[in-house]
Parts: sequence; structure tokens; C-alpha cells
Amino acid sequence: MSMSTDLRTEINDCEDVSVTFSTSGGALADEPLAGQFYEGTQAVRAQHSNNDDELYTTTDSGGTGLNIDLSDATAYVLLKDALPQTFANRGVQILLGDGTDRIGYSVGGNDAQGMPVGPFFNVYKLDVSEIVAAPGTNFAVYAGSEANLDQTAVTQFGIGTFHNAKAQGNVANLALDRMTYHANGSYALRINGGTVGTPETMADVQGDDVTNGWGMVANPVGESYWFFAPTEWGEPTANADAYFSAANEQWFWVGDNAGGRAVGATHFPFRVVGNATDTISFVLDNVVIVNTGTRAQFDMSSADVNTLQLDSVTFTDLGAITFPANTASKYANDCIFNNCDQVYFEDLTCNRLTFNGSNDANGAILWDGNSDPSAQDNITLNSDGTGYGIQINLNTASLTTFNIDGYEVNGYETTSGGSTGNTVFFIDNALDGDVTINITNGVGTFSYEVAGGYTGTVTINQTVTVTITVLDTEGSPIEGAKVFLETTPGGVDVITYGITNASGQVSASYAGSTPQAVTGYVRKGTASPVYKAANINDTIGAGGLAATITLVSDE
Repeated sequence: MSMSTDLRTEINDCEDVSVTFSTSGGALADEPLAGQFYEGTQAVRAQHSNNDDELYTTTDSGGTGLNIDLSDATAYVLLKDALPQTFANRGVQILLGDGTDRIGYSVGGNDAQGMPVGPFFNVYKLDVSEIVAAPGTNFAVYAGSEANLDQTAVTQFGIGTFHNAKAQGNVANLALDRMTYHANGSYALRINGGTVGTPETMADVQGDDVTNGWGMVANPVGESYWFFAPTEWGEPTANADAYFSAANEQWFWVGDNAGGRAVGATHFPFRVVGNATDTISFVLDNVVIVNTGTRAQFDMSSADVNTLQLDSVTFTDLGAITFPANTASKYANDCIFNNCDQVYFEDLTCNRLTFNGSNDANGAILWDGNSDPSAQDNITLNSDGTGYGIQINLNTASLTTFNIDGYEVNGYETTSGGSTGNTVFFIDNALDGDVTINITNGVGTFSYEVAGGYTGTVTINQTVTVTITVLDTEGSPIEGAKVFLETTPGGVDVITYGITNASGQVSASYAGSTPQAVTGYVRKGTASPVYKAANINDTIGAGGLAATITLVSDE
């Protein structure tokens, strides 16, 4: 069963112009013609011109006078208007009034068209907290003054416009439909419903949007979906099971008005949420999520979500992304993170993840005292030239050990202990406990820097392969040669009297820090053919050591 819910509060559904609309333009009337409304059965029409014109109501849909605290809320309007000026020239405004002061705040225009929905309507939004925090930018004064506007007691609400062309006659040239708001920090859209056999899909959600006239999700073409409001999947309190899935889709999370005025930095959240009673599932396969405007935080950390499965999901320009603790039915595999804020995995099972740059200078990934990165294998970190790869943030006096496998790092500073801000690891521990990182099958140089004041010891042990190949002067492999290799200084055995095989090779694993100087020798002097001994003096690097030694015949 398809099910999604509009969690916003309605200001006015624009079904009845007599309840109670005013305009500085003309041609004010109800608009019942098909194609001239998005929600319900009609809209409110008016004529605006090439100046600041307003259209607003003083009541809700039932005729009760408005008195709304919008000071920390985001408001939405549905508007059909083909003639507005640019955003900078106040093309489309959302209007707030307190009975004395009435201000139209520019949110969009012909260069910032909000989210298009059918038929030829656009949705625009205004995060009122942003103009409370930083007043005095890009607005029209219809009455009183912007400085005196009381956003905690809004009694007039609507839109303003500035058109490109002068109005002719008395013919309406715009239509205003449903107006809504929600408190910042809350979610505007809840996506729930669905079963394993018949999952809830984005086609269902967008169908609900059209049927109910919400203006929160659009489907402009093919498998592309726009999200215009904070969205949650699942059920925060006991209600019903929910199963959502999506495959081979492109999602655009629009944190502004496709340009124009953006919402506040933490006012565009998305999450997957569960409760202790219902069974909640969220499954994505080959979905591309692109965030524009204000970055969306994506919180998937709810322990009450039963199934969370992400395969081949690409995240681009998102805010902080938080994954849940590990359970058997939760994972993220083959995912790509392009220039996102910091990502936190805790101990979630992950494989084959790629990070291309990061918007968080402290690190694309966060490890803390609850992290177990041994559950996340084959991670590739590609630096964009600034910022760390992994932030390690601890608060313990004890030794903390991290074990990782299959990590590859590219483009980072290779020298540890400096202050470039571009090493693989950035380490801080408020109680100065030591940190050891054991790396198996790593590729690249795993460098680190520490936060100012941290006095603990950092040890990076990278397990690499050391291979010695022994050839004669003709270039043929020598089988049966004895190889000894140890660290210098230190004298720790790396190859303890290994015997070369038919390919003339002997190999061993090395799990110490790199670069590490080594010394040793190769001998074959008992069974014919015999050779003169040769010394080895080389260095094990981040990628291991592959050295070739040539022995001279001693017969």
C-alpha cells in the first residue's frame, strides 16, 4: 500500500479567495480552471505588474485569523507565474506581515525557479530563521519596516512578485495555491508503508504528492526525483511496518530555491528512523543522491531500523552522514562519497567504498571510541589536495588499536608529524592515550598528524609483502638459495633463513612501520652449483619491498 504523509502545518489551501485575500494588483478571484491549480479544486488568481506587488491572506482555510510564530520555521508556497524578474530583483517573494509591518522576502525568480511541479507550478520556500538572524537583505517593504517586523506573530502571509513586463488590462497572470510551514529541525515529509512483497517506491511517493497537492517531491523526467523538504523514511513511533526500496534512480536534494535564498545550515535534515515495535526496512541499489544548496544531514543511525542495505549508492555534496551500529541486516557496499561532509560508520559492515575529497577539513571519515573500522574493508581515499582523510577523536588514557584491511590512499602528504593539514590520519586524544593503527594490504603511504597538545605515541604498522628474487648472472632464477633479512636498526627478523623456490623467490609479510631499512644476505654454497654470497641493503616502503639479488658463480 502506498503511503506517505505531509507533516507540515497548513496556512491556507487557497481554495476560497474570500477567506481572506488581498492584492495590490488586480483581477483577484478564485481560479477553478483545470491546469490553474495544483492542490484541491482551485487556486487564488491575481494580476501583478512590473513593480513590487503583493498577494496575501489574513486567515487560515477556515476563516480563522492567522497568528503564527514563524521565527524558527520554513514556509512554502505553490505559485504559477511565468513573468518574474530575477532573484536579485525580487522576482518571487514570500510575504510576512504582523498587522503593521509587511515584508516580501525574495526567495527566487526567473534564475532561481524553486522546484517545478505540474501543471507549470513552482514551489518556493523561506527559512524565516535566516532572515531573523541576518535581516536587511533582498526584500520589498509593503508596509511599515523590516526592522520592526515581528516574525513570532505573523498575521499576514502570502507572496510578492516583481514582473518583467507591465500588466495589460485586468487579466490574471499568476495563481497562488496551498501555503504551509514546519518548525525547523522537524521533518516535512514522512515516507512509510510498503511490504517486502510490495515495497513503497519513489513513484508511489510522487504520486501521493500529485494527488494531495503537496509540492515536496517532483519527478521531472524518467527515474529522476527532486526532494524540496526535510524527509524521513520509516516510523519514529509505533504505527505500522514500513518497507521502502529504490533502484536505478537519481535523487536531487534541493536545499535552496534551485538558486536564490537557501535554508539554514542545519535545517535540511533527512533520516531513516524506526521504533521498538514496527519492522522498518530501507533498501537502495544504484541510487545517485546529489545535494544542491544547503547541505542535507543524512542520519541513518537509528538502532530501531531493522534492515538498512545500500548497494552502489553515490552521495555527492551531502552534509554529515551517520550510519548505524552493525547488525546482520545492515551494510553499505560499493558506495561513493563525493565531497561530502564527515561520514561516521561506527562498526557497520562495509566493503569497497570510495571517498573523493571531503568538505570537512578534519577528515572524510570519523573514528572514535565506538568505531571498529575492521568491519570496513577495501576503502579508497582520494585527496582533493586539502584536508585529512580520517579523523581519530578519542578520550582515553589507554592504548587504542585500530585494524584495517585493504585501504588505499592517494594524493595525501606522505610525511608524518608535520602540520600540512593533508595527511591520511588526524589524531587527537583528550587524555593522551597512545594510538596504534595496523594496516593489512594497504596501498599508499599512511601518514599522520596530531592535534596540538596531544602527547601520546602514534604507531602505524603496515603489513606489506617483502619479496627477494635471486638470479644468476645470466638472469636465470636460483632455487635453493638461503635468504636472511632483518631490520636495521633493531635487528628484528623479516626473513629468517628462507629458501628460494623454483622461481628464485622467497617472500614474507612485514607488519612494522614504514619506511624501514633492512639488511641481510643471500648464500648458496653447499650444493652445486654454488655462488659467492651477496649482501642486501634496502628499504621496506609503504608498498612493501621487491628486491632482486644477483649471485656470481663460485665454481
